[in-house]
Formats: sequence, C-alpha cells, structure tokens
Amino acid sequence: MQPASIPDAHCHLDLIADPERAIEEALAAGVGPLLAVGTEQASSERVLELRGKYPGSVLAAVGLHPSEIPALSEAELAAELEFVAATLPQADALGEVGLDFRDAQEEGQRARQRQALEQQLEWASRHRKPVSAHSRRAEHEMVERMGAFVQKSRLGVNLHWFTHSEKLVQQCGRLGIYISPGPSILHSEPQAAVARCIDAAHLLLETDSPVEFQGQPARPVWAVQVAERLAALRGVPAETLATLLQENFRRYLGG
Repeated sequence: MQPASIPDAHCHLDLIADPERAIEEALAAGVGPLLAVGTEQASSERVLELRGKYPGSVLAAVGLHPSEIPALSEAELAAELEFVAATLPQADALGEVGLDFRDAQEEGQRARQRQALEQQLEWASRHRKPVSAHSRRAEHEMVERMGAFVQKSRLGVNLHWFTHSEKLVQQCGRLGIYISPGPSILHSEPQAAVARCIDAAHLLLETDSPVEFQGQPARPVWAVQVAERLAALRGVPAETLATLLQENFRRYLGG
C-alpha cells in the first residue's frame, strides 16, 4: 500500500514565480492535493487555470481577501464580488475570505469587510462550498462568525494559520472549525505548542506559499517538513498523521 500523501490546505500558487515547477516538486515529494486560494479576480483566475493543468492535484478556491477591500472603490468592490459569485460554482472552495483589522483600522472599512464576508459566505452556503478563512486582529469575532456558519451550513471552514491561542484553538474544535498550522511551527515554540492542541478531527496543514519564513519564501514541498514537525509534536508516527490529514481534508471539502 502506498503511504498517504500530505495535503497542503492553503497556498498561493499564483504568487510563486514558477508555480508549475513548485507543483511538480511537491507532487514528487508526496505532497498533494494542493488547495490554491485566490485573493482577488486575477489571482482567482490564475488558480483556476492551474487547476485545469493539474486536475486532481491542484484544487482552486476563489474569493476576495479582506485586505484588498479598504483600497477598493464601491464599483471595484462590486465587480470583485460579482466575479466571486460567477466563478464559485465551478471552484472547489471559497477563499481566501475573512476579516483583517490590521488593514482595516477604521470602522467603516471594517463594516465593508464584514459585509463582503457575509455575502461570500451566503454564496458558499448556496453552492455547498467549503471556506478557507483569514483572521488578523479579529480572532474572537472570526471564531464566532465561522462557528455560526458551520453550525448553520454544515460546511467545512478552515481558519488557516490560526495558531496564536490555545483557548481559541480548543473553542474551534468544539465548534467544528478546521485549523491548518504551517511553517511557523518550525521556528516558533509558542505556535508549535498551540498546534499540539488542535483537535485531531479538525487538523489540517498548510504552507501558505510563498509567504516568507526565516527569510525564505515557502513552497508547497515544505508540507513535508511541517508534517514531520507536527507528528513529533503530537507524538504520532508520520504515516499516521498523513492518513489523518488526508481524511480530514476530504471531510473538510465535503467528501
């Protein structure tokens, strides 16, 4: 029997200079599928294109990232949301969406982010698509909103890179929210400690490629290192963890 591969539940293939090479490098190392998330129209178009080139190995999420919203005019925001509405039915997931109060410091900007998030979640519920969610300086609100969405829709939600609070991670487990730790657990002991506490039934893994860690841009192949570290932290064999991650990823996607 072939060992289970390691799914990368959140990466930005469109931002990698050589995405095809990065995909093939990852697949050769036993990483896959890769869920490539969009952040705005051009980004989402690119991940859909890459999914077409690598069917079954690359999955595509389309969505409007909250950090994009403050700079958009009302017309631009409407056009971006119209694109999400039009393409979400053919995508594998909604994402990357959420709240980012570092980039939206004024209450009016935060209200626009909330409105865009709720609209996109409504479409995800209508089309039965899981959600890849972003939270920065809005952790408690996002846990509350995503928990309510999971309970109402029974769809998968992944709060990506949500490894800052053991208490909130445990709350996510009770609410049925998935969490995907990433390369930060290779270098940050506090985030590694939080990753150890994630509910096993809601544990995923990501690279957030090509975000930089320790001065190096992440690549999907890094999922191997992250999985090794996560297995050690949780005291389970690497093969056992890989199987768990694949099962959880399938359930997160609705399989």
